[in-house]
Amino acid sequence: MSNIFAAIAAQSLQNFGEDPVCAHVGDVEMCTVKRHPTYRELRNQVRLGRAKTKSNLRTWESIVTLAKEGDKSEREKWLLIALDLVTSNLDGWARDLARTWHYEVSDIKSAIMEGLLKKWNEAPVGETSNKLLDGMIKHAFDCARALVKPPSKETCVEDVSYWTPEVFHAIEATVLASSIIDSRSVLDPDADERVRGERVGALLHRMGAMSHVNEIHEKIREGVHRRANAPVITPAQVGRSWVDGKNIYYRLSDLLPQYIGFKEAAKAVGLSESQASRRARSGSSPFRVLWVGNNRVVTLASLMQALNIPDPVLHPDDVENGAFHASGGAHQTD
Repeated sequence: MSNIFAAIAAQSLQNFGEDPVCAHVGDVEMCTVKRHPTYRELRNQVRLGRAKTKSNLRTWESIVTLAKEGDKSEREKWLLIALDLVTSNLDGWARDLARTWHYEVSDIKSAIMEGLLKKWNEAPVGETSNKLLDGMIKHAFDCARALVKPPSKETCVEDVSYWTPEVFHAIEATVLASSIIDSRSVLDPDADERVRGERVGALLHRMGAMSHVNEIHEKIREGVHRRANAPVITPAQVGRSWVDGKNIYYRLSDLLPQYIGFKEAAKAVGLSESQASRRARSGSSPFRVLWVGNNRVVTLASLMQALNIPDPVLHPDDVENGAFHASGGAHQTD
């Protein structure tokens, strides 16, 4: 690739075109900020070099959160944006280094990209976005300088054909959670799925939330409900999907708001707002933060993970059946 910086910029511009981009929460319709720039405008606004502003750093923090959460395609899209915003500030330095050492600028840019990705992939959980940015730039400089220092003329790029690493699970976690059935209660996976859905439906009925749930179910069946992380059906679930003609399974989190206020999230994990702020600055926050203007929000998925709340896969029929039974409908007669 002759210019990896240009290729990443071109792909990011292609992903968004001239549509507005929300670098706050990732979805223009879900964001409370009224005006959003195009990606081209955003790229010109955000500067992550020495002159970076507080506003730029908040945008960077939100982009890091979006690139580390959500489904694979969304993570890859925001990781490309993160790399593009960083490399847009390193283009001149790469050219200066190439002229000084009489080296191919394309090789230097590839070395810079390797350094950026290496730090991104090796960053410890909970590291602050500012520290991550500083570490990425340091790794980029180190890789580029190591490339041009004599006597070596070899590129230090090994493999940058991927944007996010494959997820490797620990040996003891080789069995999927959905495959583990409590032998004391339900032995059949299909029955376990239905019981799980009915229990959720019964709980939602008692909470008085089924009218909201039924509206979402209708949209899911019509295929218009936004599901960024729709679960992949298992072979055992193909039969039910065949009956409906499509995969209408969803996760419990699809019924809930996508984001929650920072103060409310802090309270949920037993912290005051000031304690949560200090932990966010130190990199020990239990959840990730998104900036919407001057306000902070937390993704519900991140909060659920921090509280060890499961996000089970559900089928609309099971949830509705559970609510029907909880309402006493099964005992009503004509």
